[in-house]
Amino acid sequence: MAQLLTRTARRARAVALGAALGALVSGCGAAGVQGDPNVVAHPRWLGHDRELFDDVVDAGALGLGADVSNAQKDPLLKERARGSELVSRVRVSTVTVESLDQVRTYRLVLQVIPPAFGTPAFEQTAFELVIGPAAPSYGVAQAFDMRLRGASFIGFLHRFAGEGDEPSRLHWHLSPDTAEVAAAVTDALALAELSGS
Repeated sequence: MAQLLTRTARRARAVALGAALGALVSGCGAAGVQGDPNVVAHPRWLGHDRELFDDVVDAGALGLGADVSNAQKDPLLKERARGSELVSRVRVSTVTVESLDQVRTYRLVLQVIPPAFGTPAFEQTAFELVIGPAAPSYGVAQAFDMRLRGASFIGFLHRFAGEGDEPSRLHWHLSPDTAEVAAAVTDALALAELSGS
């Protein structure tokens, strides 16, 4: 009987540890579990949300192509700000490049620079972004490689439900870290608060 209890306790501990590690590795918590009021149910990453949180590093933020001052005129910027769970200045603290069969994958760790714009929906202050060959910002990651380390952006972050039993996933958009973008974000959040939306 004691042996059975020990085995059951070990199994329960392993399940709890696995769940905790899964949430930590994903960088964004676990997807909603029906009936558990302590777990947030995240929406699916579909439709318009895929445009708002498109996993894109704005090339203008790195001095490529677009005029940085035009970022404020981004038609999705204000909506993206209102829909984010966290909007903040962020800095790329580390860049890791992994190569497998000559295919590179870039892992960027973003550090939140407080204070955030508005009230964040979660308190996490570091996030890992994985940019693989199919990601929309793969070309930017390739072009800048390790020079992305130390770059700062205004980051728009939102968690979405994973597939099946997978933990939730973070989707994002990185805009130029400029006074103009910051002002547009501040205005959007102030208007949302006034209108109660």
